[in-house]
Amino acid sequence: MNNDIPDISARNGKNAIETAEDDNWTVIDKILESDNNEKTVFANKRLVDSSYVVDEDRIYGRDEHLAEEARAFKDTLKGERPPDLLLYGASGTGKSVTVKAVAKKVKQRCEQRRIDFASIPVNFKHMETHTLDRAVWKLGWQTARTANVEWDVPPKGVSTDTKYIQLYELVDEHFDAIVFILDEIDALTGRSDEPEPAFSRLLYGLSRALEEQIIATPISVIAVTNDPTFTKEFDSRTDSSYTPHEIKFDDYDAHQLREILHRRTDAFRDGCLEDDVIPLVAAFAAQNEGDARKAIDLLRSAGELADDLDDETVKEEHVREANDAVEKNRSLELIRGMAAQKKLALYAAATAAMVGTSRAAPSPAVYETYKCICGDIGADTYTQETVNSHIGKGETYGILEVEKTSRGINTGVYLQYIFSEDPETVRSVIEEDSQISNSSLNRIERVATTQVQKYNA
Repeated sequence: MNNDIPDISARNGKNAIETAEDDNWTVIDKILESDNNEKTVFANKRLVDSSYVVDEDRIYGRDEHLAEEARAFKDTLKGERPPDLLLYGASGTGKSVTVKAVAKKVKQRCEQRRIDFASIPVNFKHMETHTLDRAVWKLGWQTARTANVEWDVPPKGVSTDTKYIQLYELVDEHFDAIVFILDEIDALTGRSDEPEPAFSRLLYGLSRALEEQIIATPISVIAVTNDPTFTKEFDSRTDSSYTPHEIKFDDYDAHQLREILHRRTDAFRDGCLEDDVIPLVAAFAAQNEGDARKAIDLLRSAGELADDLDDETVKEEHVREANDAVEKNRSLELIRGMAAQKKLALYAAATAAMVGTSRAAPSPAVYETYKCICGDIGADTYTQETVNSHIGKGETYGILEVEKTSRGINTGVYLQYIFSEDPETVRSVIEEDSQISNSSLNRIERVATTQVQKYNA
């Protein structure tokens, strides 16, 4: 036997080539490969994905809402235009999940009757810009995707009217009836220099299209919002033409949340979910305004944590640890929902804290930074008292702490904002707002640095 010939016999069940591959694998390779064979507590993880559209039998506590929506959709089966709807209530109260479940069932009935029906869901909160032009383009893109055809209209370089025309031609060509589900419609604010919000103009345009014979296919609009007061900003024309049937969604209580979660326990393998897990998840979610979406996400996160720790069952300790992580991120999510002026004030404070040395921002320096930002983007400038009040809300959210302090006779008594969250992270969340992201960051930081140095000297 030639001893110079390498031994390619099996080593640990693998040949030499496979062993060599193992030696060269990166961390990513090893994780992805292990994922193919690892044990998991999940049987069908989609069921604990809060964005997954479940069947009606998994929805609990919303029979009246389902019935109202079904009665509205029923007109489609008769060849008539269904009425417009406005679904409102807090986040995670079942608005989107109910209407999508009803639309799914209606489509099945329409197929039996050879009616080409489609529901087109668009979430405006997640759009790159919140303008009317982008909203119409997005509706067209989503409609084309549903029709399984190409949407060859570019997002820029084509007028909004042209996008409307292309959208209506697409609808007429491919559908007998269509419902646009406009989720988080109040996020479609448009540009600040426009006299009428973009959501008002969009609702007016869609509601008038059939009456003005711009489109032949019956279309109706279901607006979904957390804040029903957005209708107060309607133009008088919109207020007259868009008259939806309103359906209110109340918060879920702990009992309802438990039932909702129990209807998704088959997301887990038999015996992998301890008895105290669902009551604890429901209790945490009930404390957080009865949000079913967050309850489902928390249950999934607890399962993922069990998998990460190679535990065979999901336990109470996994729920508590997952909830702690959620609580840390919740304050940042609250920032996204702040009004524009509150964001500007908090952005100024975060910038001043970031250029300092200890995550602390003196209120006078913050106010000078705030004025610089407002001047840069053309926003109204409020008084320092109002700005201090806005930033003080951050203490309620767990983002920062507020202290009174003094650095001597030259500065007097002022407020000090001490960030518990990373101020750079806070800024990056606020910069998701396109208006703020267009500001001159270098100049703002120079102003903040100059002002903060006066109080650190």
